[in-house]
Amino acid sequence: MSAESHGEKAEAAKEIILELPSFLDFTGIDMHHTYFGFTPHQWMPIIMSFMVGLLLVGFSLWATRKMEKIPRGSQAFLEVVVEALYNFLYEMLGKNTARYLPFLGTVFLYIIIMNFWGLVPMMHSPTNTINTTLALAIAVFFMYNIEGIRVHGIKYFKHFFDPLWLSPLMLPIHLIGEVARPASLSIRLFGNLTGEDLTLALLVGLTPFIFGVIPIPIHLVMVFMALLFSTIQAVVFTLLSTIYLSLAIEEHESH
Repeated sequence: MSAESHGEKAEAAKEIILELPSFLDFTGIDMHHTYFGFTPHQWMPIIMSFMVGLLLVGFSLWATRKMEKIPRGSQAFLEVVVEALYNFLYEMLGKNTARYLPFLGTVFLYIIIMNFWGLVPMMHSPTNTINTTLALAIAVFFMYNIEGIRVHGIKYFKHFFDPLWLSPLMLPIHLIGEVARPASLSIRLFGNLTGEDLTLALLVGLTPFIFGVIPIPIHLVMVFMALLFSTIQAVVFTLLSTIYLSLAIEEHESH
């Protein structure tokens, strides 16, 4: 066996992943082996994100399979959710709400379910990985800039140079500000969810037992706090995304 392979095994042995086990840990898969260049731990956010997407799409299709004029059950629940999201976004988007509700509503639902996903036994929150949150933030970044260009045309770039006589100074400042938006969105969500998951993993690891058999769930308090914080983070991400969009599509003269 080569020295290189010994070094790889040593590095794998030193790797400490402070998180609760997932269903992959019980499938017999070598968690340190690479598949298409990544270990199962690195594939975890993609797998979990895909599962959340399937859940949302599947539930939506199931709930709307038989639409009725007087909604009941799952259809009524979905209509309440959609109406609540519409009212929330209307405060910032006004008459444009109907156009952007599908995108922003999907972002909110996708994020909040991903945040909650780590509270399900044997699952992990995809949003505790910077790659996931950054991908979401980049999608929002392109969306509101594309919409700004669609609404205003070439005039959309005018605000990057305001005031014109200070354009050599203001252009870099505005560009840095634009790049900072997706960075702040992604880092805020990533940091909060990582902190929640680490705290839960530590509390579960410190769980005492009665008679060495019955566990005392001291982590339950953190579970309820995680539900609150996860909801807040989904709201904040959607709120900021909506504000960026409203600024992009409104008349720049009113800024």
